[in-house]
Amino acid sequence: MLSLVGLSMSVCADTYEPVAHCYKPSKPLMFSTGYYKNRYNQDVADYQTCLKTFIEHQEYAAKMHKEAAKNALKIWNDFATDQ
Repeated sequence: MLSLVGLSMSVCADTYEPVAHCYKPSKPLMFSTGYYKNRYNQDVADYQTCLKTFIEHQEYAAKMHKEAAKNALKIWNDFATDQ
C-alpha cells in the first residue's frame, strides 16, 4: 500500500494542459466607421468574458481536486488507524 506514496504526481495528473479557446481580437490601425469601433469594443468585451469564464472553471476544478485529495488522505488515515 505504501508504494503508492512514492509515485510521482505527474504520473497521476492529467496529461494535458487546459487552454482557453477564446477569440483574441486584433485592433485595426484605424476605424473607418463607428460601427467598426463598436464591433471591436464588443469583441474585446467578449474576449474578456471568455477568459474570465475559463479562469472560473479552472479555479473550480482546482478546488474540486484539492477536496478529492483531502478526502483520499482522510480515507487513508482512517484505514491506517484501524489497522
